[in-house]
Amino acid sequence: MGKEPSDLSALTPALWRLIGLQGLMNASHFMAMPLLALHCATTLGMSPTDVGAVLALYFLAARVTPVVVAPLADRFGLWPAVVGGLVLRGLGFLGLAFAPSATGAMVFSAALGLGTSVYEAGAYGIIGAQPAARRDRLIVVNAQALNLGCVAGPLAGAGLAVLDLSLPLVLSGLLFVALAGAAALERAEELRNHARQDVAGSYRAVFGDRAFLVLCLALMPWWALFAQLFAAFPLEATLRGGSAGWAGSVLVVNGALGFLILFAVPPLMRITGALGLLVLSLAVGGAAMALVGVIPGLIALLVLVGLFTCAEIAVLAGSEILVGRHADGRAVATYFALFNMSWGFGGALGGAMGPLVASEANSGTGWMLLGAGCGAASLLGLAFYGHLIRRAPPAAAEAPAG
Repeated sequence: MGKEPSDLSALTPALWRLIGLQGLMNASHFMAMPLLALHCATTLGMSPTDVGAVLALYFLAARVTPVVVAPLADRFGLWPAVVGGLVLRGLGFLGLAFAPSATGAMVFSAALGLGTSVYEAGAYGIIGAQPAARRDRLIVVNAQALNLGCVAGPLAGAGLAVLDLSLPLVLSGLLFVALAGAAALERAEELRNHARQDVAGSYRAVFGDRAFLVLCLALMPWWALFAQLFAAFPLEATLRGGSAGWAGSVLVVNGALGFLILFAVPPLMRITGALGLLVLSLAVGGAAMALVGVIPGLIALLVLVGLFTCAEIAVLAGSEILVGRHADGRAVATYFALFNMSWGFGGALGGAMGPLVASEANSGTGWMLLGAGCGAASLLGLAFYGHLIRRAPPAAAEAPAG
């Protein structure tokens, strides 16, 4: 592995435009997403079960369909997937803003998730296809852009929600459509051209990588915890703060702290290695989630959200670097698709459980069981993954350089 670049000169203007698109995309997404459960429950009058179904469908569509979508993007084009995904996400949010029924909301939620799937197949395919040293740096800078969006979006959404809970969804949908129009005008060869992959060959490469498959399975329980940033945490903040405006505070804390924590991720990974940092982060994140059920108060909740964020950011950056190194330039979008599939199953479970975990009738036991149980399950899975890579160490097991 190459040395970590001392500056960002390795990133070209076209890649910087991609990073800018990622930041704006995330700002638009998080303008609306933290308020989706509240919008469905209050504006649309849906039951907790239906709200959970809407969230579960989003995660399933966003994280499971890539296993079909991504090989097609690898074969036919990554940048067209970026443009098409932005259009679908815009239509999904606009539909959710005015859904006439619970069934309609579920349909638009699935469209929103499919748009996420298509978009990420293209965007992460481009990121993962970069040369190794540039790729590791790009993954970290990309995560920082995403976290900046995660700060700006919820702040805008919280302000708009004071006027009307559906307004953030409307503006988010319009912004996604505008971003799609701008992306359609992009002509940089670096973004539009890529080595086309045979669909069957993409599947053979991914499903033949046993250690990678174990890594995906090991992280599934963790994604159930991650889903609470959009499900239980915003609802819990609303209960403790007494206002829907507090729902976005969870993502503001997450985004602001996440941006700063990413500066510490590369040096920490050089010390612990990617797997060591994942193990530490899973333990911290699971404990933070469990403590929500023990410690009352809004300020305490936001402190625990901050602690969970430190763990979550390290897991996201570290796992994406591992995925890129397992792929090593082969069928990159498909590798990230299967990674997202594990995210989808775990996130769907967490999304369905979130409204129940954060309900007023819950004494806090749900938080403790969710945090401790899912954290322990992922740690056990990573122990098996570590056993596999010790027997046949891949490049992905090395301490990342950037």
